[in-house]
Amino acid sequence: MTVGLCLASPAWAEEWQALSGVEIAEALAGRELTYENDAVQVFRPSGATTYRAGTGISEGRWRVEGEEYCSNWPPSAAWSCYALERDAETGHLRFAGSGGEMTVGRYSDE
Repeated sequence: MTVGLCLASPAWAEEWQALSGVEIAEALAGRELTYENDAVQVFRPSGATTYRAGTGISEGRWRVEGEEYCSNWPPSAAWSCYALERDAETGHLRFAGSGGEMTVGRYSDE
C-alpha cells in the first residue's frame, strides 16, 4: 500500500500517474530522454536503446512486460523492470524500481 502526504503548495506539487503497458510503449518508442544527471537515453521502436553519460555509451534492449518498462544491458543476460510514471503537470517520466530507486527524465526535445 502506498500512502501519500502532500505538504507542498500547488506550484511545487507533483502528481505522478502510473502508465499502463500500452502507455509506456507510446511514451518511449522513438523518443529520447535526458535524466537529472544529464545522461541521455534513446528508445528505438525496434527495442534497441542507447544510454550516453559523459563520453561513455552503452547499448542495450528495452521492452514492455505487463505494466512495466524492462531493460537489458549486455553483457548481462538479466532484465530489470520498473514501473513508469508521468508527472501530470510537467510530463516528466519517473522510473520506479521495486527497491525504491527512482530515476526522473524529461523528453530531450522539450
